[in-house]
Amino acid sequence: MQITRHNLFLPLAAAALILSACGTATDTSGSASPTTHHDAPASTRVEAAERMVRDGDVSLTSAPCDLDIPDASTCGVAEVPSDWSSPDSDTKDVFYALIPAASGRSNGTVIPFMGGPGDSITAVIDRFVPFAASLPDRDTLIVDVRGAGRSDALTCAALDEAAEFAAGDEQVRQVGECGRQLGEHRHDYTTAASVMDIEAIRRAFDLEPPSLIGFSYGTWMAQAYTHLFPDVVRGAVLDGAFPIDQDPWAADVPNSFESVLELRCERTGACPDGAPAVAADIQAIAAALAAQPVDLAGSDQDLTEGVFASILQFALQGEDLATVIATVEQAASGDYEMLSAVASQALRIPAHDASAVSPALGAAVSCNDYVAPFDLADDDAARRTDLDRRIEELPADAFGWFSPGGWLESSWEQGDMCLDWPTPNTAPELRAPRNESGPDVPVLVVNGDIDLQTPLVGAKKAADAFPNSVLVVVPNAAHVAYPVSDCAAALERAFLLDPTLPTADACADAPVPE
Repeated sequence: MQITRHNLFLPLAAAALILSACGTATDTSGSASPTTHHDAPASTRVEAAERMVRDGDVSLTSAPCDLDIPDASTCGVAEVPSDWSSPDSDTKDVFYALIPAASGRSNGTVIPFMGGPGDSITAVIDRFVPFAASLPDRDTLIVDVRGAGRSDALTCAALDEAAEFAAGDEQVRQVGECGRQLGEHRHDYTTAASVMDIEAIRRAFDLEPPSLIGFSYGTWMAQAYTHLFPDVVRGAVLDGAFPIDQDPWAADVPNSFESVLELRCERTGACPDGAPAVAADIQAIAAALAAQPVDLAGSDQDLTEGVFASILQFALQGEDLATVIATVEQAASGDYEMLSAVASQALRIPAHDASAVSPALGAAVSCNDYVAPFDLADDDAARRTDLDRRIEELPADAFGWFSPGGWLESSWEQGDMCLDWPTPNTAPELRAPRNESGPDVPVLVVNGDIDLQTPLVGAKKAADAFPNSVLVVVPNAAHVAYPVSDCAAALERAFLLDPTLPTADACADAPVPE
C-alpha cells in the first residue's frame, strides 16, 4: 500500500481545512470563535484593496525566463510593498512569467493558482504550458507568490530540517520555532497580500480583466481575489475547493471516510465482505492503537491512532484499494507488519527543493490566515487553556471512526498547529473575508466525489458562499479533478473562455477516471 502525499496540486504542508462531508456530518465549527481574525466590512475591504493597488509603488524589472515556455513570453521581477497597508514599508521581489495569447490577440487574462500554501508554480511550469496553449486567445499570467519558488522562497530550519511529518506537540513546537526564526516579516505572508501583488502586476502590464483558476489552496486565493476585486474578476474556477469560512478541526475529512469507502467498495469490488465489515475493522484498529500504540522501527514516532487516520486519508482514495483492505484485515487480527511498514514510509519527509516547496511559507500563511480554535491574541497559557476547553466540548463522534484525541494527533488535523505561533499583525482589510456572501461573480466549483483533501461538503460550502455558482461533482476523482478527468478539464477551460455556468450534472455520466 503506497501512500503518496502530494501530486501537482496537493499541498505538502496544508493547514486545517473545512467542515464535514458526504453523509451525516458533525458541525464542529461552532467551537471556534477567534477574535484575532475579525474582518473589515466587504465594502471597506474592496475600497481599501483598490486604493492600495492604485497607490502602491510597484516596479517591474525584466529578467531571463530560464523556463521551458514559449519564446514570446516575458519574465521579470515585481518589486511590491511588503505591507500593502503601509506605503512606507520595505519591499519584496515577486517573480512573474507572462505567456501571451498564442493567437496573437488577447481577449482576456487567465491567472492560475497553485496548492500549498507554499508550492511554487514555476517549479511545475511544464504542466501549465499546455494549459495556456489550450486557451489560444488568452494571456496567461504565472506568478510565484511571495515566499514561494523564485519569489525569494521562505525558509526556516525548524521545518526545513525535519525528517518526519510531525503532529501534536512536536508539530506545535516546530511551527512556533519557525515563526520565531522568520522574525517580524512573518506578518507579510498572507493570501490577500499575494493577491494584491498579482493584481498589481496585471495592472502594470495593462492586461485584460482576469479569469481565475485555483487548485487546492489555490482555490482560497481565487476566492480571496474575487472578494477583493469583484468588479475586475470575470469568473473563477475552484477545483478541489475549500471555503474561506473553514472548520479548524478539519472534521470534514474523517466524516467523509465512510462514504468514500462505500463508493470505492461499490466501484472496485475490492471489499468482498462489504464496506461495513471494513469499517468495523478500521474502528477496531483505531481503538486498539488509542489504547496501545505500536513501536515503529527506525522512526521517532509510534504507530498511533492519529498516524493511522493520516494513512487512511490518503489510502482510501488511492489506486490500490485491495491492498488497503488486506492491510486493514491483517492489522485487525493483531498483526501490524504491513501497516507499520506503510506508516514508516508515510511519515518520512522526502527530500525537497525549497524552490519548489516552502514549508515555512505554508506555516506562515496558515497561521496568519486560517481560523484557529483559540485566540491568537492571547498569551501561550490562555491559548492552551482555551484549546483544552474546546477539545473537551467536542462530541465523542465529532470525527467519525476516530476519537477526538486520535484525530487531533493526525498529520492533517492542524487546529493546534499555530498554538505557539507569535500573534499575527495584519490590517483588517487584508484578512480573509469570513462569514459573508461572495460577490455576484460566476464561480465554477469542481470536486471529485472521493476527494479526502477537500471533501464534498466543504466544496458545497464554498459554492454556497457565492450567489452565482454551481458545483460539478466528478465521479471517482480524488483531490483536484483537472489532471484526471477529461470532462472536468474541458468544463474548466470552456468556463475560462466564456464564464457561463454549466449544469451541476455536467460530468455525471463522464467516464470514471482510471
